[in-house]
Amino acid sequence: MRMTTSFTGSRGVRYPAPDVARGFMLLLIAVANVPSWNKMPNGAEPPVSSVDGWWMFVRTLVVDHRAYPLFAMLFGFGLMTMINRRIASGTQTYLTSLPGAPEGREPMPHEAAWAREMATIDAYRLVRRRGWWMLLIGFVHGLVFLGDIIGAYGLVAVLLANLLARKNYSVLYLIAGIISVLALVTYLASGTLSGGDTLTASGEQSVSLTVALLWVVTNALQWAVVLVVQVLIALIVPAAVIGARLADTDLLTHPERHRRLLICVGLGGLALGALAAFHGALTLATTAQLWPWDFAMTEFFGLAGACGWLALLALYAGGPRPDGRLTGLRRLASAVGRRSMTVYLSQTILFGIIFGVVPLLVTGRRLWMGQAAAALVALGVWLVSVVLCAVLERGGHAGPFETLLRTAVARSERRRPTPPPPPAVWPGMQAGPWPMMQMGTHPGAPVPMQPGMSPVAHPGVQPGAPVQPGMPPAPQPGPQPAP
Repeated sequence: MRMTTSFTGSRGVRYPAPDVARGFMLLLIAVANVPSWNKMPNGAEPPVSSVDGWWMFVRTLVVDHRAYPLFAMLFGFGLMTMINRRIASGTQTYLTSLPGAPEGREPMPHEAAWAREMATIDAYRLVRRRGWWMLLIGFVHGLVFLGDIIGAYGLVAVLLANLLARKNYSVLYLIAGIISVLALVTYLASGTLSGGDTLTASGEQSVSLTVALLWVVTNALQWAVVLVVQVLIALIVPAAVIGARLADTDLLTHPERHRRLLICVGLGGLALGALAAFHGALTLATTAQLWPWDFAMTEFFGLAGACGWLALLALYAGGPRPDGRLTGLRRLASAVGRRSMTVYLSQTILFGIIFGVVPLLVTGRRLWMGQAAAALVALGVWLVSVVLCAVLERGGHAGPFETLLRTAVARSERRRPTPPPPPAVWPGMQAGPWPMMQMGTHPGAPVPMQPGMSPVAHPGVQPGAPVQPGMPPAPQPGPQPAP
């Protein structure tokens, strides 16, 4: 059974590093998200023991504000990989549709340019459709979990689809730079920026229909605000641009060729991110007072930590195997990474059941625990997803939400007429408006010459001979000029 229906033709070699990195990244996301669910009945944070404090210290150094930039980089990498493959396969499809192509006629330069342009348009339309559907999925997810990131990635895909498809990196770098500066200024000015949180009914409340409806409406409005903040102030766009640029290199597809560079980026990025977050993390485990710029340092340099994680995970995954097979933990992580949307959404379902649904039904109160214990719950949730993905991998099935997204993207494609390739200007032919013939003439009619101009000679062709648009002139009978 085929796992998925490809939008990009034959997939060829499957490079393990991006999939393995996504698999481990989802463990980091589970650890980073579980505090949003681990709340006391009145919504307050649970008491912090010394063990909890030091765990939060470690989490702030290497996990918080690192997992989501890593997610964004891999998202950008995936988008650009999809674009590259769609353009390559689409160009070939358009070229084979040209007259004479089945008989072996080589395409002319203007035909090759036309085929690539048509394939590029198809690629950015594909990315844009995918982005709209991700926005819808993110909206539904945001009704339950305000920390949703799928909607933000969908909006990024919609806004940047054309720039990515045309590889307009100068504009992409400019946009990423502006957002980075805006984010840093905002963090420094505010001193803090609260992340996504879950809005669930307190154990002290009775859950009536009115309360439930109010909760849904409130979450929908807050999701829209958080969506804009994530795109304009968070570092999602800069991280996605970095990931897209990486897709045009072989740093992730062949990490074995860049071992020294990746080791330096991995260790240096994690060290820089940890150093920037050190004082802010120390306030969680000791009596040290928070500095106004601590949050800005932790958030802004989290991108460096994410680059470090990506480099080390790429090194661990390695390059493509001759037989295409992975073993051990790499195989399990790859299975999770290839179903990242399903795993990400299943984390919300499992966290909601563990911390909300079951405790409210049994005790009438939400479940809460220490932060270190909650991290173990996050690890357990990730392990459950590993087992689920291993079962799906063994059966050759894609994740259900990946299948849903791909089906929606495919069925929402609108059929558009394909314009024919523009005709070339041949000797003896007069350039003009489409179809590059003078107004008043018809295809195949002799082309009048400009007064005062001598005919242009072409071997085997009489000047002014009939020319079909888009086709080379046919040799004329009679004596041929010497070459």
